[in-house]
Amino acid sequence: MKLVKILPDKIQIRTDDAEFANARLNDLISVSDGEMELVTMITAITDNDVETHMDENAIMEELQQPSLKVIECSILGSTVNGSFVQQVDRYPITDADMKPFCNDELSIILPYLKSGFRLGKYVNYDTPAYLDGNKFYQRHSCIVGNTGCGKSETVTKIVEETAKLPSANIVIFDIHGEYSQLSYVDSIKMGEVPFPIWMLGFADMAANVLKVKEDSTVVMSALRKAYYAQVGKYANENKPVYFDYGRMVDYVESLDNEQIETGIYASGDKKGLPKFVNGDYYGKLTRISNSMQLLICDKRYEFLFEDMDMGDSYIDYLVNRIMGGDKTVKSIDLSGIPHDISVLIIGAITKLIYNIQIMQKDARPITLVCDEAHVYIPTDFQLSAAQRRMVEIFENIAKEGRKFGITLFVASQRPSELNKTIMAQCANYIVMKLNNENDKSMIKGMMPAGSADVIETTTMFSPGDCLVVGDACPIPLKIHVELARERPQSKTIDFWDEWSKEHEIVDYADCLEEYLEN
Repeated sequence: MKLVKILPDKIQIRTDDAEFANARLNDLISVSDGEMELVTMITAITDNDVETHMDENAIMEELQQPSLKVIECSILGSTVNGSFVQQVDRYPITDADMKPFCNDELSIILPYLKSGFRLGKYVNYDTPAYLDGNKFYQRHSCIVGNTGCGKSETVTKIVEETAKLPSANIVIFDIHGEYSQLSYVDSIKMGEVPFPIWMLGFADMAANVLKVKEDSTVVMSALRKAYYAQVGKYANENKPVYFDYGRMVDYVESLDNEQIETGIYASGDKKGLPKFVNGDYYGKLTRISNSMQLLICDKRYEFLFEDMDMGDSYIDYLVNRIMGGDKTVKSIDLSGIPHDISVLIIGAITKLIYNIQIMQKDARPITLVCDEAHVYIPTDFQLSAAQRRMVEIFENIAKEGRKFGITLFVASQRPSELNKTIMAQCANYIVMKLNNENDKSMIKGMMPAGSADVIETTTMFSPGDCLVVGDACPIPLKIHVELARERPQSKTIDFWDEWSKEHEIVDYADCLEEYLEN
């Protein structure tokens, strides 16, 4: 056995069947020259025998020789004072000893975590897998994987362990309502809990709810006129400032029908009658006026218009419930409201939390769990100004939030569609089963040297298997995640089994009627 090649992130070993007869992919190999020790993982095994034209005697002689193999390993790190570290200060010489790790040896080199939690166990070694809680939460983290790979179960396991801490503070943006039934979660179900439309801020309401284009100067001018008539000329259009939406609708309608008296007719059939000219907005606001009124009548959006007189008291209530409250985990359940509004609510709440957090001294740390993050933190640069404003909030948290005690835990099934700035700021990656090459390439680009090749192994992962690469995990080995005591409401429907049952008669006309009414 001989070390034949050393690169910054990998090594090659030439050996024979006798020395490494039981070598398998993903096994750990120790490479030591007596002064320092590398910890590596087998990523490729190649049999070096080749077919050649030999006579019968030569073939028989060759068959009596052991088969040569080349084993390629990714460098995961090194051992310092008997503990594994994810860096390499020196490399061994080629005259080094190599041997596989056993369970006991792995347990010895794993560093002791003073502050952490058990995620599961290493698949190839009968050893528990722990994450460092400080290093996981003090910088941003990301979990990615195909649909059905166990992301929700893994997030639940991590959140459940964290919720045991008396002062934990986690907010989950729950797109599908998967976490709302957990006993340690305060579920704030949008739709049942009102979210006044003014909470979105005037600019986002106009651009994203009323769909007014930025170059529609006449319409925007009229809306601003109606807005400032209530809030005063110094209000900030990008902040949640209370206004009465119904009064705004009436104001816009009055502008659309406005006629200004300019005097009286001095002669003719209309002598003595008042003379009118059309106002600046006359007949130009009919479409936006109708849209504003239809929005109020749409049952899907009625939660935006409840308790319109709450004013600042609503902000006080919402902030104290989300950032404080009796429970350590708060879930913003968005499963019962239209998708276009749920994205806006996420942006408005995130902006509110961030701005309050940075104003506090010695603030209680808070982490935002962003479920299906690619939906509202996309990588697409062809965004409108309003969409860009929301993405910038998350980018600001990614770049500056750590200083103010606010971090992100991002979850997505499409990492290639996630915002690149946020991905680059993550210090921990939980990688589950990935098949898409674009997604794998995206993750590889974020990995430290030596870990990128390991991502290829995720293609063969089973549900619940993951790699954790980053500051929080001592060593990037395959982990099987333990199920949480309480499970999320996330399941895969067994189509074949369901179709094998006798089906009930459903009157789809009733469903259609309900849909049309709503």
